[in-house]
Amino acid sequence: MSQKALFITEKQLKDASLINENVSMVKLRPTVIMCQEMHIQPIIGSDLYKELQTQIIANTLTQENEDLLSDYIQPCLQMFVQMEFPMAFGFQLRNKNVERGTDQNSTQASVGELQRLIDYYRSKSEWYAERITRFILANLTDYPAYQTPTAFIDTIYPNRRNYTSGLVLNNNRCCGDYAKRYQADFNRDCDCY
Repeated sequence: MSQKALFITEKQLKDASLINENVSMVKLRPTVIMCQEMHIQPIIGSDLYKELQTQIIANTLTQENEDLLSDYIQPCLQMFVQMEFPMAFGFQLRNKNVERGTDQNSTQASVGELQRLIDYYRSKSEWYAERITRFILANLTDYPAYQTPTAFIDTIYPNRRNYTSGLVLNNNRCCGDYAKRYQADFNRDCDCY
């Protein structure tokens, strides 16, 4: 798909986020596209993602997809963009070096402050991502592209779990050892999570 539709407009993004009005969409657009592809697509799966892209480009969004976009995907996308944008916006790649922008009237955030900001938006993003998954699972008949994705080598299957953690908890409730749980998750035939 050569043309990429944005799931959110510049106004929607800036009105509902801390991104300043003076930030150019030329700088924002690559981050929005990256967040759609790397964060939203794994939540909804590649088939539903392509369906939304196609309908947005053709201006033929179904009511179900419009509701999904406005009530669930756009708030999640806003959080992911705010999570990714500080690193993308803080640096410029030039011919001879990587530059970090400065302004005489501001002070730059420290690495620790940036990490706290990224972690803050990551936790918000994951919460909104979980909302998307729960909404779609509660309305599976409206989203057949989510429920039965095509099986191609580049198919991204929808996530059923959206929270990340640095801590692994051993869960032997129904699938036994790790290999069985992994295979059950891969085959989507285990509902113990």
